[in-house]
Amino acid sequence: MARYCDGVSRRDVLRVGALSALGLTLPEMLRMQAAQAAGAKRDVNCILVFQTGGPSQLETFDLKPDGPAETRGEFKPIATNVPGIRISEHLPKLAKVTDKYSIIRSMTHTNAGHGGGAHYMCTGKDTTAGFQEGLTRPNNQHPFFGSVVSKARGVRHDLPPYIGLPTLLTYGGPAFLGPAYMPFVIESDPASPSFSVRDLRTAPGVADRRAEERRRLRATFDADGRGQLVKPNPKVAALDTFYEKAYDLVTSPAAQKAFDLNSESAKVRDDYSRTTFGQSCLLARRAIEAGSRFVSIEHAGWDNHTTIFQTLKGDLLPEMDAGLSALLRDLSDRGMLDTTLVLAFGEFGRTIKINKDVGRDHWPQLASVFIAGGGIKNGVVVGASDAAGEYPAERPVSPQDLAATVYRCLGVDPGMVVETNLGRPVQIVTDGEPIRELV
Repeated sequence: MARYCDGVSRRDVLRVGALSALGLTLPEMLRMQAAQAAGAKRDVNCILVFQTGGPSQLETFDLKPDGPAETRGEFKPIATNVPGIRISEHLPKLAKVTDKYSIIRSMTHTNAGHGGGAHYMCTGKDTTAGFQEGLTRPNNQHPFFGSVVSKARGVRHDLPPYIGLPTLLTYGGPAFLGPAYMPFVIESDPASPSFSVRDLRTAPGVADRRAEERRRLRATFDADGRGQLVKPNPKVAALDTFYEKAYDLVTSPAAQKAFDLNSESAKVRDDYSRTTFGQSCLLARRAIEAGSRFVSIEHAGWDNHTTIFQTLKGDLLPEMDAGLSALLRDLSDRGMLDTTLVLAFGEFGRTIKINKDVGRDHWPQLASVFIAGGGIKNGVVVGASDAAGEYPAERPVSPQDLAATVYRCLGVDPGMVVETNLGRPVQIVTDGEPIRELV
């Protein structure tokens, strides 16, 4: 794309009129671009908590205590350490660190399916056209945040650039970027006393020297045999990538250290809580600290069509409260919060009406998003819902806007163009703008 001598592209100039309608001037746009460049220099990384099932905005960050009995729920809002911001009474630890995060209360889209909604929120691309209602696993048409960051930013300190905890997110794949950008998935419960990470040791009876000899033999075979191929098979190339990644993990002291939770004090582990989610948050901090660029954490169980209040106050909210608050304090104490973007959200919000099973159903028209660190403004509320908590009343935010914000914070150009396996150019984010109140 042609650029003028001041670094502004012709497209940027054409967009100034549209940006003015959003309250942005050309100098403000240039400051946003400078912030993106600064983000790249700061080497910002990301921890994303995906709340599988879709958390209720009305029981977490956007309570409506004055609503009618059929909508308002059982929980009460409490004050936080930021004047004017109130959140659920079952998030008391997060209430004490609200100055370290911000809340988007006007996230909105129209995809009510678990598959389509999750894919949309985690990529910024709506898959409605390729999604058949009723399927839980739609076509993974666009790459997940972590895979894009893995491609754009590469490996740091021998750690996998994209890690999934404790399992792979169903919609967290690389799509057309190819299997080389799949995450390294732990596939183990970090809260278990017998926790260990697969593939971090050579096979029983195979010493390090013998493993290195095998690697050299394989490289020699590849050099002799592959040269005869006119066009290398991309699946074979992907296998080579997996092999090299596995070897690097097995031989990397940094990887061995990052996944050793036993080196943490009992107090730190207790602060995070000894739950799968809490220990996953701790492991994510260690992985980012050691060199990983993007860690996804699945926190499952938020599809609360039945007994929502019992499930939330008994399990999910205490886990979320302990894990996220400890993560923010820990990152802040270590000087890592400004260079680590932390997000928590699900595929959508929940309906305002409490159903006959004392639950709430799918509602993509309004959801809340938790966002912290990574150089964004903290202690801010973006947007507002209507009196019922059903639709945005102010400043609607789309998944595209969220994706553009995430990429800007991580030093990745949201307008980056990549090719599909058929050679078709695809822009990573379209029709989205970074959330100006945060960046």
